Amino acid sequence: MGLFGISEDHIEKYQSLDSRFIRNRSSTFFFEAQGDSMAPLIIEKDILVIDRSLSVFNKRIVVVSFDGEMYCRRLIESGSRLILRSINPTHKDISIENETQVEIFGVVIAIARDIL
Repeated sequence: MGLFGISEDHIEKYQSLDSRFIRNRSSTFFFEAQGDSMAPLIIEKDILVIDRSLSVFNKRIVVVSFDGEMYCRRLIESGSRLILRSINPTHKDISIENETQVEIFGVVIAIARDIL
């Protein structure tokens, strides 16, 4: 793996994580992941960058409130029902027949992870 833009001869501009991931400050939130339902993509202690201003949810990874719990899952629209799908195959789909039972908090737009 090469590292691009590291040598002083090739430094073009400062990389700002704010400008890269935060499109709207008032609608951007950070959550810490718990559990393994989205592993290996999202693992315990990852920081999820959530954008609440997005309105397209189908097939996106979202944070939702359902049945008194917060979940991070891929949301699948299937006819009149919603499916909350884990990436980890050991977790079963959650099928929601009535959309009023779920509140979509926002879409995961980035993941930050400590590597030490």
